Amino acid sequence: MPSPKQTYEVDLGTDQMAFIRSMKDKYEIVDEGKTIRAVIDYLIVTKGVHDEVFGKRRCFRCD
Repeated sequence: MPSPKQTYEVDLGTDQMAFIRSMKDKYEIVDEGKTIRAVIDYLIVTKGVHDEVFGKRRCFRCD
């Protein structure tokens, strides 16, 4: 049974949204929200990648 979900607004760049949509289409995921949840679920259970993902400053589109 699916868990209850809350709605949040997240600002994404066009390239980020294009990536999410391409993964959704490639893996036939039902929608973009489910695709983002899959990424977050992976990060929750794969603790060894946290420093790699969150510890580096990436400046692809600095504000």
